[in-house]
Amino acid sequence: MPAQSHPVLVVGAGPTGLVAALTLRQNGIPVRIIDKEPKPQFGSRGQGIMPRTLEVYHFLGVLPEILKRAVPLPINRWYKLPGGREVVKEMVTSPRTYPTPGMPFFNNCLVGQDVAQTILRSQLGKYNCQVEFGTELRDLKQYEDHVGVHLVKQGQNGELPEAVSVSYVVGADGARGIVRKLLGLSFIGETRPGDAGIIADVRLKGDVSRQYWHMWGDMGTQGFSAIPRWTHDDDVFWVSVFGSHVPYDALMANPQNINEYVKKITDRADIEITEFLTVSRFKWNIRMVSEFGRGRVFVAGDAAHVHSPTGGQGMNSSIMDAFNLAWKLALVHKGVASPKLLQSYTAERLPIIRKMLDITTETLDRTLAMEESAWERGRKFFQLDVHYRGSPIVVAENKEALTDTEIPPANVYTFGQLGRVQAGDRAPDAPGLLDLKGSSAGLTSLFRIFTPVKHTMLILSASASSADAVIAALQAYPAGIVQSVAVLPARLAVCGGEDLPKADVVVKDTDRHVYEGYAVDAWKDEVGVIVVRPDGFVGGIGSGVQVVKDYFKGIFCQQ
Repeated sequence: MPAQSHPVLVVGAGPTGLVAALTLRQNGIPVRIIDKEPKPQFGSRGQGIMPRTLEVYHFLGVLPEILKRAVPLPINRWYKLPGGREVVKEMVTSPRTYPTPGMPFFNNCLVGQDVAQTILRSQLGKYNCQVEFGTELRDLKQYEDHVGVHLVKQGQNGELPEAVSVSYVVGADGARGIVRKLLGLSFIGETRPGDAGIIADVRLKGDVSRQYWHMWGDMGTQGFSAIPRWTHDDDVFWVSVFGSHVPYDALMANPQNINEYVKKITDRADIEITEFLTVSRFKWNIRMVSEFGRGRVFVAGDAAHVHSPTGGQGMNSSIMDAFNLAWKLALVHKGVASPKLLQSYTAERLPIIRKMLDITTETLDRTLAMEESAWERGRKFFQLDVHYRGSPIVVAENKEALTDTEIPPANVYTFGQLGRVQAGDRAPDAPGLLDLKGSSAGLTSLFRIFTPVKHTMLILSASASSADAVIAALQAYPAGIVQSVAVLPARLAVCGGEDLPKADVVVKDTDRHVYEGYAVDAWKDEVGVIVVRPDGFVGGIGSGVQVVKDYFKGIFCQQ
């Protein structure tokens, strides 16, 4: 299939759309990203960032800027009523944990969505791509080799229509967006009766410490919470009013009514909202599509699934949608992969999202029932154990040889019970790698080597000739989209002038994390081969050249 010249159109410039656009641009794909809003939106919605998202931000080159502004989840303080000042209990929703060699980012954190989007837009700008604000998708029509779209840009003199041909469309335009509707995709699920709450970014005065997440009342009937926005002025907080007894219509009719109601809930006359920076109401929507795309048009993020924010999975799952789709789109756009590869987007993400909805809904029900354990945000929410085992494009050489105790579990959220790495799992990191070929000859890690623009072929062997046999097999595949990494075991003493494998990168596993992490015996004369996809998941795992051929047969196949 020939390479395509039309750009990919990304509709929606939230975190989902920005990650999709950034990944595509890093792969050299032309992109237009539009958003119907006239300017970037302010607001902290989607502020909880899970460890797997931190890993994605690392691969995309934005993690240092994110971490500059990120803060750990604060202690929750619940106040006794009446009075509203005495602390009745404190909860640590996400106790600090320590990283491991395979999981370098092991603590979730908070960064307002508006701040994260600013950072992503800045990084996207480095690839000569700017968000076109005030530009709306009105219609689309699919053809065999492109998508015709009708755009409307809001100008000073009214609407400016534009007819454009694009190669693909990524709908990241939210739950109320037009892309899913134009595709005619069903949005299966439920909307629970009644409102779930009101959320707002506000200026708040009163004796409210910026050290804690403050809570009054209860989730079931009526309550109020306030959490500081540490990236903004000292009086800026993100607040919510929630519960079945809250008069939402009356409160939304006039924001000042919210202010008075907050005083009532908290029993605190000193707490006053002096300005509403954002305000909106929401319902408990639990819905998802039955397929993530049709033809050349795809949906991701809230356009594909909505659910309770309990558990902090929404924005994080949305970013995983975008990261999963973008590398596949890049290969197809370049003409090196068949469009059939794009079918794996639905095959891989659908079971993940289905299970995620189950988890967040269960957490919601327990939270409304005031179960204290429902506030825990431990490892099962980190998305480090989410896997694509069973994917049609994942290859495991030893799949048929698995014992009953090794058969991959059906649960795609495995809560840390993965055991040894399998094809389809997230590829763990490994630090302490001595670079034997780079100009600096310093220490590196797998996460510094993995990249969203190439497949990484890890070849674990003490024998240069055995590794070179695998490397030679890579010559059959398109140049520039596969990198070979030869990993020598710690037991091997490398002498000056010794012939090294002809890999793009050659490292010595000085701390033995690679061989142990990927369960390869460093003392056996075997060649461990691990194919790591551009999204950081293991696409294939085995002991020789055949796993390379089997994996890439499903990636670089022709129509």
